[in-house]
Amino acid sequence: MTPFSPERAENSVLEEFEKFRSKIEPTEKEKDSISASHIKMRTILKNSVELSVVDTFLTGSYARQTMIRPLKDVDFFVQINYGRHKNDSSIQLLKKVRRVLRSAYSLTPMTIVPPCVKVKFNFCHFEVVPAIGRKGNADLFEIPSNSGRGWQFAYPKIPDNWMTQENKKAGGFFKPTIKMLKRWRDVHNVPLRSFHLEMLARLAFKYYNIKNYAQGVWAFFKRTNDLMDLYKRTPFIEEPGRTNVYVDQYLYNDLVKLKIVRRRIALYYGYAQRAFDCVSKGRAGAAKRLWRNIFGNAFFV
Repeated sequence: MTPFSPERAENSVLEEFEKFRSKIEPTEKEKDSISASHIKMRTILKNSVELSVVDTFLTGSYARQTMIRPLKDVDFFVQINYGRHKNDSSIQLLKKVRRVLRSAYSLTPMTIVPPCVKVKFNFCHFEVVPAIGRKGNADLFEIPSNSGRGWQFAYPKIPDNWMTQENKKAGGFFKPTIKMLKRWRDVHNVPLRSFHLEMLARLAFKYYNIKNYAQGVWAFFKRTNDLMDLYKRTPFIEEPGRTNVYVDQYLYNDLVKLKIVRRRIALYYGYAQRAFDCVSKGRAGAAKRLWRNIFGNAFFV
């Protein structure tokens, strides 16, 4: 096959990226189902006699518009009136939330998995988190601890705010690039948490001038590979709004997972670099096959 010009090869590859993006994003029907469920649960909780609810809001990947198909968990915070519930322990509050929701969804499986009540709808799961706002800081909440005993701090709104800002600065490339990286992670079982992945992508976009999705993915692998070589034994991504609390601490606490992530990042950085080399030689087909090695069979079918 006669090679394309580098420009034609790049355009051909970028067309595949656009097709891939549309395949992995939630459909309008799925978005409508999530919205309808959120509105119904919000109404049930706010009208409850057992709970005193100040506000409810969606957060996490769905709120940040970085969720991909197949749908997983939707994070749903329920801000509780502290004065009314100050004597409730975290587990008591979780049980109250479950009771209220179960009265309306008697056939829907629900389990308490601190810090949330997991509501298992057919199309996706909602993770309903009771939260108490802190005076003087609109971004800070207390939520049940992961152990089910006591409380922990959370800043659920800060990531949503910076995500919007980052996407605007990146000309709209940031959020779709994250979706593609999440598909890479899921296809290859890379033990990276979603928010950690998003923060790594943020570091890459700050370091490089990204003009398309292919560059965004390459930059993620390149920058992450460099940073993980630099920080071999210590976490380096602080949680937004907090000091000495690290998003990537979980990874450095598990050396086996850390080793897996490092190897996968290095491997797929190599694929991405080779894909760019192929484009520079006009070999669009070879480049697309390398990207398919990264993203799986949904890319370049």
